[in-house]
Amino acid sequence: MKIDILSDLHFDYYFKQIYSSKVDVRKTYDKYFLKDGREIGDVLVVAGDLGHNNQQNISLLDMIKRIYGYKAIICVLGNHDYCLVNRIMEDDYDDSFARADEMKKLINDKEGIYCLDGDVIEIDGIRFGGAMGWYSSAFSRTYFPLAGIEGMNGMWKVLMPEGKQFKGIKNFDDPYKIELPKIEAVYQKCDVMITHINPSFLAEHISQEYRNNRSTTFYCFNGHEFLKNTTAKHWIFGHTHSSYSYEFEGVQCHVNAYELYKSNMKSIEI
Repeated sequence: MKIDILSDLHFDYYFKQIYSSKVDVRKTYDKYFLKDGREIGDVLVVAGDLGHNNQQNISLLDMIKRIYGYKAIICVLGNHDYCLVNRIMEDDYDDSFARADEMKKLINDKEGIYCLDGDVIEIDGIRFGGAMGWYSSAFSRTYFPLAGIEGMNGMWKVLMPEGKQFKGIKNFDDPYKIELPKIEAVYQKCDVMITHINPSFLAEHISQEYRNNRSTTFYCFNGHEFLKNTTAKHWIFGHTHSSYSYEFEGVQCHVNAYELYKSNMKSIEI
């Protein structure tokens, strides 16, 4: 099976709020999905951050699947998929979890499109497990041990959009406690594991330009025990707007964030 890897599509950055008309999907994505005559993979994995509008997200995922002929699209949500970015959204949803629940349902109601949230889906004998995951304090505790919870919360509220737009949590790492059991439920039951967040906090597994930056705490978690004991041979993540791979304990870890005119499609064979 050939698996195409993407993350951080951020649909509303690239498309107007159009849901049902013939949006210029091919104009935007042909140069990316079909670059240099490459063949489309069997399955597309999207490792979170679809966009800020649920209806737009599902419409565009459906278009991508139909236009490019993927057998399945498998995704997890990301931090931006919980953000309530304006007063209208704050009125529409009780909190960020309500918005995410709606998004997961919209995706899973579509044939051949799956949103994993502590679930495993099998496609042609390959098992995909996934959950959003969330960042923890592992990086700051290791490399910036004097940074306390109050200091990290202050930085989070200034630097991260979800610091202001994630309604229903208090501390920057509160969702980590919610997401951890979901990862625990699937990491030993899959061939490919998907999270939005990098499962390693080690500096050598971070984009080089961010290895000495305290804000990198908000981009990784301590998943080393998962990586040591997972049945997965590949772990796909997003959030970091980069494209690179690393190996840890025999697991190949990949990120490939979409950026118009900058990115190339990354694929793996399994």
